[in-house]
Amino acid sequence: MRASAVPDELPPNPVLRKIVQTRTVVSPDGQTRKLTSAISPANLCALYRIVRQRQPTLVIEIGMALGVSTLGILTALEETGRGELISIDPYVNWNSGMLTALYNVQQAGLAHRHRHIRDFSHAALPRLLGEGRKAEMVYIDGMHTFDCAFVDFYYSDKLIHVGGVIGFNDAGWRSVFRVIQFLRTHRKYRELDVGLPRSYRSRNALFSLVKRLEGRSYYDRYFEKLEDWLPPYNYYRRF
Repeated sequence: MRASAVPDELPPNPVLRKIVQTRTVVSPDGQTRKLTSAISPANLCALYRIVRQRQPTLVIEIGMALGVSTLGILTALEETGRGELISIDPYVNWNSGMLTALYNVQQAGLAHRHRHIRDFSHAALPRLLGEGRKAEMVYIDGMHTFDCAFVDFYYSDKLIHVGGVIGFNDAGWRSVFRVIQFLRTHRKYRELDVGLPRSYRSRNALFSLVKRLEGRSYYDRYFEKLEDWLPPYNYYRRF
């Protein structure tokens, strides 16, 4: 995720604010390392705001990385006085990343609201569904290939209540944008205004124009589920 200017309205958690402002994170051995994987400050603030507004009892986060989005969600849940966050991330060949994320959740005093599932989302999400879990919000920031992002959405749609919200990080990526197009044509959702601008920046003016024409904004996008609706067996729309 590209860095962006740090907004004034960062979530009021000292551990999280220090991470975002210094672009560094502290590991369990006390070493400071560069923040190499995190959502942008603007997206973080939007995520924090919508969790506070919606006051969910269960949030599912797909992709935890170094825990920036995790801390944003947990801070909002703690302020509302309710709710649990389940983070799904297999941390393949990245044990240090997992330990650092969990360490900072502990340091922030938010571990009592958090559960981490160390597994791939395509395995963990069906298990949660089989357990009868229902969420009010899912934040998708896992593997960004179309197949993985689509599977994440497919199960997220089944896991959330009507009125629940699904958020997409990196919504301007072609693969993620295509999943959003499927959502808009094959399910019943409405897009929410979470205070993020539209941005079509890219490597050059031509690519920016293409993104603008396609509507592939750089910032996160959020959608509210309107109905538990599935199309007929022979239904298809171009997406």
